[in-house]
Amino acid sequence: MKECKRCHISFATSESVCPLCQNALVGTCDDLVFPTNIRFRTNRFLVQLFLFISLVVFIIAGFIELMLSARLYYSLFILAGLATNFILVTYVLLNKQDILDLFGKYGLILVLLSLLWYVITKNTIITNYIIPSFCIFELLFNLISFIVLKNHYIVGYLKILLLNLFLLIIPGILILLNCITVPILTWIAFVLGLIILLGLLIFYFDDIQLECKKIFNI
Repeated sequence: MKECKRCHISFATSESVCPLCQNALVGTCDDLVFPTNIRFRTNRFLVQLFLFISLVVFIIAGFIELMLSARLYYSLFILAGLATNFILVTYVLLNKQDILDLFGKYGLILVLLSLLWYVITKNTIITNYIIPSFCIFELLFNLISFIVLKNHYIVGYLKILLLNLFLLIIPGILILLNCITVPILTWIAFVLGLIILLGLLIFYFDDIQLECKKIFNI
C-alpha cells in the first residue's frame, strides 16, 4: 500500500502522487486490484496488428495491380488512406477503452462513405480497390482481435456476426450489380467474409443464440 502523509490515507495505486492533494506518496504497492499496464499492452498489440494488416492489404493490392498493369499507381492511394487511418486509429487506441466496438463502427463508416463516393463519382477505382480493401482490412482485423482479445473484453457475438454479414453483402452486391472491372480483390473480400461467417455460425452458434435470447427476452 502507498500512503499520503498529508491526507493520512493508504490505498493501492501505481501512481506516484496523491489524487487528492498531489503530494508525493510513500511506500510500495505490489498487489494492484486493477493493474494499469494491461490496457496499455492490449492497445499496443492492436496498434501492431493494425500496422500489420494495413501493410498486408497494401501488398495484396500492389501485387494485383502489378500483375494487371505492371505499375503501382492506384495502390499508392490505398497506401495513403491506410497511413492516414493508422495515424488516426493509433491516437484513438491510446485514448479509448471500447476498442472492438469502435472499430466496428469505424469500418462501417469507411465502407458507407466509399459507397457514397462511388454513387456520386461512378469511379470504378473505388469499387475495384478501395471498398474491397476496406472490407478485407475490417474482416481480418476483427477476426484476429476477436481471437486474441476475447478474454479481455465482453464480446458481443451478435454484433460481430451482423458486422461480418454486412462486410460479406457489400462485395456480393458489387459483383451482382457488375460495378467492378477488376474483380480479384472483391472476390477475395467476399470469400473471406463467407469463411468467417461460417466459422462464427459453426463454432459460436450457442453464444450467438444465448445473446439473442438475452436481447429479445426469449
